[in-house]
Amino acid sequence: MELRLTDREALALYRMLLRWEKTGRLAPREVEEEQLLWDLQCLLEKELGPVNEEVTGRWRKE
Repeated sequence: MELRLTDREALALYRMLLRWEKTGRLAPREVEEEQLLWDLQCLLEKELGPVNEEVTGRWRKE
């Protein structure tokens, strides 16, 4: 899979990774960072197709 980012997206991702390295938490601080994570999630879902819930760690509420 090839991932293409704009300069702004790459910078936002870089800032988040630097904070993650220092704090151990990957938490967006700005709307732009939050949007980037949502966009990446959508791209991965499209690329990976249907994924078994055991793989994603998601659990349905029953």
